[in-house]
Amino acid sequence: MRKEAIKWNLDDIIKEKDFDSFHKKTIRELKNLSKAIYLLSPNMKVKDFKNFIKKFEKVIALSYRVTDFSMIYFTTHLNDDKTLYYQGKSKDVSLQKAELQIIFERWSKGLSVKGLKKLDTKNADRLFKAFPEFSFLLEHLRESKKHSLPLDEEKIITKKNTNLKSPLLQLYSMITNEFTYELKLGKSRKPKKVDSASELSKYIRSNNPAHRQAAYQAMFSPYKKNLSKLFNIYQAVVRDWSDNAAARKYKSPISIRNFSNNIEDRTIKTLMDVCSENRTVFQEYFRLKARELKIKKLKRYDIYAPIGGGAANYTFKEAKKKVFEVFKNFTPGFYNRAKLIFDEHHIDSHPRKGKRSGAFCATVTPKITPYVLLNFNGKTSDMMTMAHELGHGIHSLYSNKLSILVRSEPLPLAETASTFSEMLVFDKLISELKDKKAKKAFLFDKIARSFATILRQNYFVKFEIAAYNKILEGVTGEELCDLYYDNLKEQFGSSIIIPNEFRYEWTYIPHIFRTPFYCYAYNFGELLSMSLYAIYKQEGKSFIPKIERILSAGGSEKPSRLLREMGIDINSKEFWQGSFKLVRTWIDMLKKL
Repeated sequence: MRKEAIKWNLDDIIKEKDFDSFHKKTIRELKNLSKAIYLLSPNMKVKDFKNFIKKFEKVIALSYRVTDFSMIYFTTHLNDDKTLYYQGKSKDVSLQKAELQIIFERWSKGLSVKGLKKLDTKNADRLFKAFPEFSFLLEHLRESKKHSLPLDEEKIITKKNTNLKSPLLQLYSMITNEFTYELKLGKSRKPKKVDSASELSKYIRSNNPAHRQAAYQAMFSPYKKNLSKLFNIYQAVVRDWSDNAAARKYKSPISIRNFSNNIEDRTIKTLMDVCSENRTVFQEYFRLKARELKIKKLKRYDIYAPIGGGAANYTFKEAKKKVFEVFKNFTPGFYNRAKLIFDEHHIDSHPRKGKRSGAFCATVTPKITPYVLLNFNGKTSDMMTMAHELGHGIHSLYSNKLSILVRSEPLPLAETASTFSEMLVFDKLISELKDKKAKKAFLFDKIARSFATILRQNYFVKFEIAAYNKILEGVTGEELCDLYYDNLKEQFGSSIIIPNEFRYEWTYIPHIFRTPFYCYAYNFGELLSMSLYAIYKQEGKSFIPKIERILSAGGSEKPSRLLREMGIDINSKEFWQGSFKLVRTWIDMLKKL
């Protein structure tokens, strides 16, 4: 399988040999822009404003190429000294870019900026009218005025985030990516050394219950040993985020995330309440799985145990062929965009030492085809992950005609194409399976993935909300582990046994550290995509222009308004509840097999 491994080519961002010269050019352009920005005026001509925006977009794009090259390079060279060099250089760029963005955003909001005349509403409308795709950006900037701080304070926060917070989060990655795992299999005295969490995951999905247990115990052992370090990092993240929320007059820490996503607090509360209320759907699934495995009750080690002798194995070539076939049958728009990512060698396929675990898709600028990182191990789940991450790339390529300032879709819509792509592949594979045992195994795997995307992510956010309150009151690392354990007991009820080592699981979840309250994007995206997929099944090919409309909008429209065009009310409890019908359908299918 490793012979199939593909390593991505980062030359389309920056050629490594040209990094220093490109960095110098970017710094020079940032300095030029820092002078040009002070030519902004409420009374300036539309033509001059257009020229400034073009220059602004160009410099922002150059900046992203430096910072994203550094980030993407790091993910496959974790132990390479060059990563620290590139990251140090990218901090200069990131800081200057952020300060210029602050000035432009404050001026656009109509706030005072030393050296610039305030932009009044009438002239803001006149100038921004030249860019129709900026209308929602302007609306959001005006609304965010109430959460803005004085310019000097904004600059201090930006420097603090660049010089302290980013290295702190990098420290989390460095600590956890250096973990090796001692896997104690059978009666062997000498444990097997495993270099990465990705490699350990195949034991988590083993047919052998003892291997699954050993894998989880190996997984959490270094996290337990390093609890004090990881807790100190998390405590710093929480206090920093909470102080920022209070200073900006947000109602709660999660409100920062909601506002940046253009989503109301009540929408996310409704989503989370409905997910929590439907935890019994997945608890029923775990009881079904226990019966299938012929055990009285599952342990937490067993929830991803394969059914029917294990999931099918695929070569990378076979998985790619199947995913491409599904995309092509849906619409050439999906297929051509996914193919472009492969054709341009923007994919890194297999696990190896020095490479981070997991998977992601990174969009640098609208003109650069997205980069996809995978850790392919040949399982059906790896094929689904391929479809998911290519879906992210497809989404970016649909919106690449937009300005870099509004290209990125808001977080709740960020999982739309990725999860929809997974649904397409799942539907194709399940329809092709004639063998009942194989179909049953695949259904069990699909529901497990939906559990991981819907309920598991929901409870991560519930834990974060509770953890923020506890940390501000004063709490130890072990007490935070107790809080997480209580969270697990509510999530699973009496459906499974939860071994003690899962108390430390929260320290293993990077989103909790790097991007607070991010995880609701997954249950939002999964349930939304289920709804969109149900519409597609009813309407057929006439639905395709609708989803292409959503994907092409990027961040240029408010999510609730965009979805309202589809007849979807994301503030409705009934809407979210309806999405669980599909999970119920899958469970009913299992019962009949």
